[in-house]
Amino acid sequence: MNTVSRPPTTLIGCLLSAASGAVDVVVFTGLGHVFASVITGNVVVIGVGIGSGDATAMSHAAVAVLAYAVGVALAAGFTRSNRSAARRLGWLHLVELVALVCVAALWIAADSHPGGVTAYAALVLAAGAMGVQTRAFALVGVPGLSSTYFTGTLTGLLTDLVVDGRLNRSAALGLLSLLAGASASGALVSYAAVAAPLLPPVLVAAVLFLTLRRPGR
Repeated sequence: MNTVSRPPTTLIGCLLSAASGAVDVVVFTGLGHVFASVITGNVVVIGVGIGSGDATAMSHAAVAVLAYAVGVALAAGFTRSNRSAARRLGWLHLVELVALVCVAALWIAADSHPGGVTAYAALVLAAGAMGVQTRAFALVGVPGLSSTYFTGTLTGLLTDLVVDGRLNRSAALGLLSLLAGASASGALVSYAAVAAPLLPPVLVAAVLFLTLRRPGR
C-alpha cells in the first residue's frame, strides 16, 4: 500500500481522532442520535428502527451509513490518481475541511437546532467527511491506529500490551485524543451549543497545515 509515513503522523492521527470524537458528539446530540463514523452503532440503530417500526431513527442511521460509504468510495477513487501520496492526502483533508465548515454553517444558521432537510444535509456532510477522513488516514499508515473507528485500535492496544508487553503509544494517544475531542465537544454542546461544530474544522485545518508543510511532498 502506498503510504505516507513521515513525521508528524502520530500528531496528525491524534488531531483527526479528536475531530472524529467531536463530530460524533455533534451528530449524536443534534442530528438524530446517530453517529458520523461509528458505522457499527448506526447499523444497530437501523436494526432497532426496523424492529420497532421507528422510521425516523432508521432513516437517520441509514443516511449516515450511506454518506460515510460514499465518502470512503470517492476518496478511494481519488487516491488512485497519479498524484503523490502526500498531495492526495492534502486534497482529501481539504475536502473534509470544506464539508465540516458547511456542517458548522448549517448548524449556526439553524441556531444549533437543525431540523428537517437541514439536519439531513448536515448529517450527509458530516458522515461523508468522516468517510473521506478514514481513507485519508489510511494513506498515513500508523500501525494500530485508526482515526475514526476504535474497536480495533483498543483490541490491538490491549493485545500488544498483554501478549508482547508492548505499549503502542500511537494507539493509546489516539484513544485519549478521541476522548478529549468528544469531551470538548460535549462541553460546547452543553454550554455554547452554537459553537459546537466549529471545533472539528479547526482540528482538521491544523491537520491540513501539517500535511502541506511536510518535507518532500
